[in-house]
Amino acid sequence: MKQLQLPLTITAGIVALLFFQSCTRESDLTNYPVVSFTNEVQPIIVGNCAQSGCHGQNDEEFPLTTYDEISGRVEPGNGRKSQIYRVITGRAFEFMPPSPSDPLTEDQIRSIFVWIEQGAQNN
Repeated sequence: MKQLQLPLTITAGIVALLFFQSCTRESDLTNYPVVSFTNEVQPIIVGNCAQSGCHGQNDEEFPLTTYDEISGRVEPGNGRKSQIYRVITGRAFEFMPPSPSDPLTEDQIRSIFVWIEQGAQNN
């Protein structure tokens, strides 16, 4: 009986691994309207991140004022792996915007996340 215990344990482990690997949790965005880059995302980022000395135009290392600059920091369809989302939620090397600036609101973060998940369109 002991000879069967190890193979059965290994087999059970493999089956459990395969089962849980097949379970993915995808964002349910069916209830969200399409998020507009021009009307929602860009004003949030420009208003909170693109001030002089931060991510403004021309004089900064990482300007965040245009669609190309902002979309270059996201992985369309994958908000959680996108640099902008990770930074504004504190899941990256540093939290933005830095103190003493106020953090983005939950609604602002959600809009950016949904926009990325919806493919980060230039709309």
